[in-house]
Amino acid sequence: MQEHTVKQLATGPRAGTWVYAGRYIECCADAARRVMAQPRGRRARSEAWRDIGHPTPVGAYAHMREVLLDRVDLERQVLGWSGCEAPTPSGVCAEPTDKVAALPGLLFYRPLCGAHRSRQTVEAMWDGPGDWTGSW
Repeated sequence: MQEHTVKQLATGPRAGTWVYAGRYIECCADAARRVMAQPRGRRARSEAWRDIGHPTPVGAYAHMREVLLDRVDLERQVLGWSGCEAPTPSGVCAEPTDKVAALPGLLFYRPLCGAHRSRQTVEAMWDGPGDWTGSW
C-alpha cells in the first residue's frame, strides 16, 4: 500500500517545491520520466527539472487533479440502468442511463446520462484527489 499525498522535494535542483506522490512522483510524472531517461551524470542538469514541482501544496494537488481528469473514462457501459447523478439547479438529473463516468484507479464511478457525461460535469462533481492510501 502507498500513501498518496503532497510531499516537499528534499534534494535536487527543485528542492523545496511540492509534488503529489505515492511511491513515485505522480503529478509531474512525465517530466520525472524525462529526467530519469538521462544518463546518470546528466540527470541533475536535465532541463526537464523545470517542469517538476510546484511552489505550494495546493498547486501540486491541482496539477494531480488535472492529470487524473485527463484520464476520465466517459464511455464505460454497465449492465444495469441507473439514474444520472449529475447536479442540476433543481437537484439531481435522474435521467435513466446505462453508462458511467469513471476515474480509473479511483473511487469515482458515477452514472451520467448523455447530456451530462462530460469532463466538465466530472470536474464539478469531484474535488479530488486528496490524500489516500492504496495503489493505482
